[in-house]
Amino acid sequence: MRSAALSVFTLFCSLLFTTAAQADHCQQIRAGLDIGSGTTKIAVARVNVCQLRIEKVLYQDQRAIAWNDALAHSADNQLNPAITQEGAAALQQLVEHAQRFHPQRISGVATAVFRNASNGQAVIDALQRQSDAHISIISQQQEAKLGFLSAKAALNDPSIRDEQLLVWDIGGGSMQMTTWRQQAGKPVADIYQGKLASVTLKNFILTVLKNTPEASSPNPIGSWRQSVLRFVQFYAANEVSPQIKQDVASRRVIGIGGVHGFSIRNQLPGKPSRYTLAALSKLSQQQVWKGDSELSGDYRTTDVSNLLLVEGYMQALKINEVTIVEASLIQGVLLQ
Repeated sequence: MRSAALSVFTLFCSLLFTTAAQADHCQQIRAGLDIGSGTTKIAVARVNVCQLRIEKVLYQDQRAIAWNDALAHSADNQLNPAITQEGAAALQQLVEHAQRFHPQRISGVATAVFRNASNGQAVIDALQRQSDAHISIISQQQEAKLGFLSAKAALNDPSIRDEQLLVWDIGGGSMQMTTWRQQAGKPVADIYQGKLASVTLKNFILTVLKNTPEASSPNPIGSWRQSVLRFVQFYAANEVSPQIKQDVASRRVIGIGGVHGFSIRNQLPGKPSRYTLAALSKLSQQQVWKGDSELSGDYRTTDVSNLLLVEGYMQALKINEVTIVEASLIQGVLLQ
């Protein structure tokens, strides 16, 4: 009897040790970077790599770096040494803070501005050398899929199916709308890859409408509001695919990225987790009369035009409400 009891106890201990070892094997501390056209973001999290789940965010921060503005004012389509040095210093500072948590890996993605600049890869190579992080320039399609993965992870609701969502990601230099559907029993992604985004709309207002290309800010936009909205509506109506337009009618629209999560949300009263077209329209009518001195934050030069960008798309695509989820591409980077 004693021998049998000992055997059971030994088996129990063995199973307990194995389970603990497996659980430990599944846990990793990872750092993720999202180097966008106007903002560099970082997050460190404890990730369950077996269940592909972010269990706890340990640290996150961001820096405003005007990569896209620098490229827009470049005569040779290159990112200049000054902006590269500024971006490298900010990245190095963020990575140093992240290192306190001893991440097992630091990886990241770079987006539109680095795709467009003729020296984009060279700049990323320099950032990698100085920060000791592995950074890849991703295509807009990869960006869209990563954004969807990030949004789904941030929602943290296993009952939500991919087919119920449309993820809308707006950055400084590009915009993505992503949905998934089943076709012949296989998941298929429908992706809108837009070029009209936060900084590109700001530059359109400055160069085309106001004819002040050397100015740094379009504020106050004032009576140009209707002209901006008409341009955005026309662009959205003609550029967004019929499939995405159809999906909008039946899916929950999830807004991610800096424009939704920071710019729009921080301007709305009470910083809500969702907003309607009516609320956005009311706000934009007030904000367009404000100059930079009446606005606050690192993104004041694009805050008001961001309202018009989103409002115009919502009008053109008949989007009545957007749910804001605090996600960028980082969640996807951490899980991959």
